[in-house]
Amino acid sequence: MDNNIGKKLDGRYELLELIGVGGMADIYKARDITEDKIVAAKILKNELAESEDFLRRFRNESKAIALLSHPNIVKISDVGFSDKVQFIVMEYIDGITLTEYIERQGVLKWRDVIHFITQILRALQHAHDRGIVHRDIKSQNVMLLPDGTIKVMDFGIARFNRETDKTMSEKAIGSVHYISPEQARGDATDEKSDIYSVGVMLYEMLTGKKPFDGDNPVSIALMHMQTQPKKPTDINSSIPDGLEEITLKAMQKEPAKRYQTAGEMINDIEEFKKNPSIVFEYKYFSTDQSTKYFDKVTAPIPPANKKSAGAEIVSTGNASMVKRDSGNYRDVDYDDDYYDEVVERRSPLLAILFATASVFVIIAAWLIYSIVSRTIIDTAEGDNGKEISMPNLIGMDYDEAIAQYPDLNINAEQEYSSEFLKGQITYQSVSARRSIRASQQIDIRVSKGPQLIELNNYEGGVLHIDEVTKRIKNQGFQLRTKGDESDTVPMDYVIRTEPPAGTMLEMGSVVTVWVSYGGGELMTNVPDFIGITKTRAEEHAKMYDIILIINEDYSDTVEIDRIIEQSIPPITSVPINTTVEVTVSLGPRPEKEGKISKSILSDRKGDFIFEHYIDGVLQEALTRRQNIELNKNIIWEFNNTGVHTYAIYITSVATGKRALFCEYEFDFTGPETVSKELQLNKSIFTDISKEDNVTTTAATTAGDEPEPNPEDDGGAAGESDEEQ
Repeated sequence: MDNNIGKKLDGRYELLELIGVGGMADIYKARDITEDKIVAAKILKNELAESEDFLRRFRNESKAIALLSHPNIVKISDVGFSDKVQFIVMEYIDGITLTEYIERQGVLKWRDVIHFITQILRALQHAHDRGIVHRDIKSQNVMLLPDGTIKVMDFGIARFNRETDKTMSEKAIGSVHYISPEQARGDATDEKSDIYSVGVMLYEMLTGKKPFDGDNPVSIALMHMQTQPKKPTDINSSIPDGLEEITLKAMQKEPAKRYQTAGEMINDIEEFKKNPSIVFEYKYFSTDQSTKYFDKVTAPIPPANKKSAGAEIVSTGNASMVKRDSGNYRDVDYDDDYYDEVVERRSPLLAILFATASVFVIIAAWLIYSIVSRTIIDTAEGDNGKEISMPNLIGMDYDEAIAQYPDLNINAEQEYSSEFLKGQITYQSVSARRSIRASQQIDIRVSKGPQLIELNNYEGGVLHIDEVTKRIKNQGFQLRTKGDESDTVPMDYVIRTEPPAGTMLEMGSVVTVWVSYGGGELMTNVPDFIGITKTRAEEHAKMYDIILIINEDYSDTVEIDRIIEQSIPPITSVPINTTVEVTVSLGPRPEKEGKISKSILSDRKGDFIFEHYIDGVLQEALTRRQNIELNKNIIWEFNNTGVHTYAIYITSVATGKRALFCEYEFDFTGPETVSKELQLNKSIFTDISKEDNVTTTAATTAGDEPEPNPEDDGGAAGESDEEQ
């Protein structure tokens, strides 16, 4: 059992169970006694607490998370740094890791993928805006709640941007399957390193496979630096082209070619959500095993049913050419038959000159048209015809954005947002850093702040607490109940709420509901003490206004210091200050020694069978045949707990007759073992050895007093009554 279980951090957080083990710290499920809620406590391992580097990293995590407040980031509520223990207290997440979910599902539906990845990106955008880079983004560090909400956790190696110029030897490395090329090389890292890791996660969810895997971490890191990943659609052909392009752009080897911000990547995902058939201006092109970006080119449609042989197609950049004989094959975009016919044609010189002249005419016409068109547009639009680079407006105040970028043609709409403050821009239709014309309309959305909901009226004792609970949760609020005495409101009906009815609240706010105990005495519910520790039982009794009487007893099934039983059943409604008795386990009873030592009174000797019984059960291991001589002792030694009956039966081998020799009750519960003689037949050997005996019985029966023997001193519990 973990030695930390049952301990309290700062006297407030009781550790209940170990729920996670990491390289730096262990994570426990804990109870916040002050707030009466479940939390998660991360405790730095003892062997690392003496390392200044680990202490710095561990404290850095608390410093990083303390700056973050976002619905997709695990919240930190308390930290503790003392000579004995270093811990962080966070919200307890009742869910599974994204790794576990992927293992269960295999390949995820792309609609689920973009739902998850968008939440991860919003969490990172929040962190990046505050100068914090995670540096260990991986599916194991992402929690998934039953309702589909994502929580990013474990900012254990996060650093502020101002520290990113440190060398690799001075900072931690993220998980090798998700590590960015620059992080693997030991170069300085920034937000774009997290973007790469998000791309790897996106790849993993869409294909069910990691882009790079190997026998050891070094080989995997080298692949991240040098090898291009297999196209996702080669693994899962159902992936839309636009989503594949987003994935591969995020995974570019060169940081400058990736999305520069989480907001940029979110914008592309939003465009994809609007039109899943969208194709962006970047394409994955694998002729030289590198990723290149170029404008989309529309291919000519080749004629059908044209047959010829012996030609090969080589794709080179945006062009295609035909080659006979052998050579290196490339991706073929057009129909082979069409190009076979082109090769086999023999064009005269006139045709070549005519074709060349035609090309010059077309180019000249296009140049003239472009110059004239541009002149007309620039004249009509003035400065609006110029090319500008689209700025990143996400998170900016709307009024500031208008003042800072007066050339932008902005069309604004409003929306509710719990993530952005009122007046901040939450969305832009064109990604940052794209080249656009100043006249192009840019659609943006501006936050109206969180949506506020009016709290309905539940006051006045009209509604039962069960009905109020259902209605408040349906409104989107959280519920906390408290009790109060009332002579006018029936028991279990709602007296009032805090805040009062009519208050405008943000969705998810906590509403305190005061419930009537009824008139007269204040009532409380008896807690369930069974199985909890004595200390915790005392805390619960105080919390529920119960007077606790503690008894102690041994138990073979309940571990020491935990409650075995209670005098009033749990959930029973009783007046406050009611006395409840509980029994605390002392653990298993310690075994004590016992002994039966009796002498034989017999004028006979021979073979006899001895049978030993404990509580009427034959102890076969002790059954034996023994030759008895005159004036010998019968000795039986044993250890036990509790109260038990011991008996010895003897059978004569010669006559086959059997009878009870002795029977004792032993009590091992007290400080000393106590024995009580129940029956004794000291003449049994003579009785069962006689041939003329028809039946044999014990000399005494239960309740009969044995004949006094001046030489018999009891003979039990270690005493002896040997007779000569």
